[in-house]
Amino acid sequence: MPNPSDRLSIHLDAAEIMQHGVMFLDREANVLFVNRHFAQGLGYGKGDFQPKTFFQVNPHFNLMAWKKLWEELLEVGQVTVETEHITADGDTVPAKLRGVLLEVEGEKYCQAIVEGNLTESQEDLYLARFCLDNVNEMITWVSPEGRIFYANKAVREVLGYTAEELDGMKLADMEPGLTEDAWRKEWETVKQEGYLTREASRRSKNGDEFPVELSLHYMNYNGKEYKMAFVRDIRKRKALEEDIQLSFATIKTAPNMVIWLTEEANFRFFNDTFVQMTGYSVEDIEQMTILDFFPDFDLKKFKRRWEDLRTGRSVPIELNMVCKNGEQILVESNAQLINLKGKEFVSNILRDITKQRAQELELKQQVKEIEALQIKLAKENILLKEEIQVEQGFTNIISRSPSYKPILRQIGQVAGTSATVLILGETGTGKELLAKAIHSLSTRSEQTMVKINCGALPENLIESELFGHEKGAFTGAFNRKAGRFELAHRGTIFLDEIGELPLDLQAKLLRVLQEGEFERLGGTETTKVDVRVIAATNRNLEEMVEKGKFREDLFYRLNVFPIVNIPLRDRKEDIKPLVRHFIDKYNQKLGRNIEEIPESVVNELEAYEFPGNVRELENLIERAVILSLGKKLVANFQFKTAKSGKKIAFKTMEDLQRDHILEALRRTKGKVTGPGGAAEILGMNDKTLYSRMTKYEIGRLDYDG
Repeated sequence: MPNPSDRLSIHLDAAEIMQHGVMFLDREANVLFVNRHFAQGLGYGKGDFQPKTFFQVNPHFNLMAWKKLWEELLEVGQVTVETEHITADGDTVPAKLRGVLLEVEGEKYCQAIVEGNLTESQEDLYLARFCLDNVNEMITWVSPEGRIFYANKAVREVLGYTAEELDGMKLADMEPGLTEDAWRKEWETVKQEGYLTREASRRSKNGDEFPVELSLHYMNYNGKEYKMAFVRDIRKRKALEEDIQLSFATIKTAPNMVIWLTEEANFRFFNDTFVQMTGYSVEDIEQMTILDFFPDFDLKKFKRRWEDLRTGRSVPIELNMVCKNGEQILVESNAQLINLKGKEFVSNILRDITKQRAQELELKQQVKEIEALQIKLAKENILLKEEIQVEQGFTNIISRSPSYKPILRQIGQVAGTSATVLILGETGTGKELLAKAIHSLSTRSEQTMVKINCGALPENLIESELFGHEKGAFTGAFNRKAGRFELAHRGTIFLDEIGELPLDLQAKLLRVLQEGEFERLGGTETTKVDVRVIAATNRNLEEMVEKGKFREDLFYRLNVFPIVNIPLRDRKEDIKPLVRHFIDKYNQKLGRNIEEIPESVVNELEAYEFPGNVRELENLIERAVILSLGKKLVANFQFKTAKSGKKIAFKTMEDLQRDHILEALRRTKGKVTGPGGAAEILGMNDKTLYSRMTKYEIGRLDYDG
């Protein structure tokens, strides 16, 4: 049959969207075109009509009857006849046919429109196909030969084929890897069992392949066999399964021990590291409980720990774990309660800190030896004693810079006294390290050093944290609580970001410094304490005194022995040993084995100004260790040059978040919560904002301006 002309194609396209069955016939009664409505109404595919004549679908017409109808059509332009059509199943159905004469480019055609008189079964078929076309799931009917008899709208939309392209297409054309042999075996299985589910893939018209889940059903309709396939796109499910598998593989091979426990102290899961560290086989552990590994932890303590987790009161604890060979290792337990489908489990990360604690004890012993040596040599040569302090180091303070030696000497001079120390310096210079060094070298080193960040706590909680509270002192105060000063009795308290302490609490702190006593919040009983105070700030307290934001008498009481910690840019000699220190730290933490530090990396770091000081350097090295997979440090710090000619770092997302919080504090003049506070204009929960401020070490008055 010749291809239709462009002008005839316009008529054909219009016929395709009509709601009646339409045929186009030439003068010899050849079927040139049928629309989908006509073909589906009789149970045919559109391709079944080419080639076909009108006589093959209409039992009441022969050549003579057709010629008579054609002559009448030429004469009046339109005819209507009552007739019957033959369905694909061989049945006949009544139909009213209205023929219209069309003349296109000199050729005459009969456009036959079938109106009404559908049987009830045909109407049911239309309704069924309408329903199938309007579901989201892909549905196909396939013949025993593997040819597609029907595909719903979802198939067409997802795969990008037209109904004509799908009509008669073989299933193997859209399912990669489906062979004739595999199809025949599957057909027999579905026919025998009536139902089959499997995973496969589908190939769209543009060649894309994606995973699907097939639900296959056997159908026998009027003696003809079909396989109906419900096809579900499972790309999202597969991606989720892959994410879960990756997460599980990460946990299973994590460098720390990971276990999941039931409330009966049984194991729900344990990773490979736990098996390796304990020395037991998987089969052994499956028959044991967690109590078998911790002799100092009985079921009663386990239940109490579980209850603490349930109420959110749990903190990391240290426990001795017994291995199969009888060896004990010290582990730090960080536990979290998980509620899954109504069942409670504890996820527990166990970190081996045996070596760490041994190093800390060794370091303490070294500090004691240094103190003894200092006392012994004091009468001979005080300068030599100070040099020995510098050479031996102070609790993880790393420095080769001559400019840092005076600070270490100051620590040695003040550590053995009870004087209050005020440590000043920029953010990230390591003020807390200096405080720890002073405590470790003091006569209080055997006691606790308690730390509190005055800028990271809500104003309404600072007093309770510092001085404790009585039961019922405020909403939620269900029990008496000891404050940080009580916990630091006979030891040291480190008041970080002292410049952020509210004015109304400064008087109470002054009383503790002068008289060593205070009352708990909500109480009347005076508590006496013996505490050595070390304070730190990155703010200019003298300016704050002038502006009335800090008490003058408290400033002078704190400023007994000031130590100004110098920024990293003024001690460039320390960059290389600090880099080595941080590489060793994150090698162990991240499971890396970096040994070589390119000189170009050191040179680049030494040329940078480090506004964030040592903390910024540590962050840069941690990021570089993560990116380095071999034994050589790979670094891409992305420094850029400012107008001043100095190199500055490309800001990370955390830097931008920190700047955004500081800007909000600037606009609210340091007000964190309540109407018009920083939390409100940032659209954040109060607790979330305080958590971020703690993470980024931001005090409420740290903003500029």
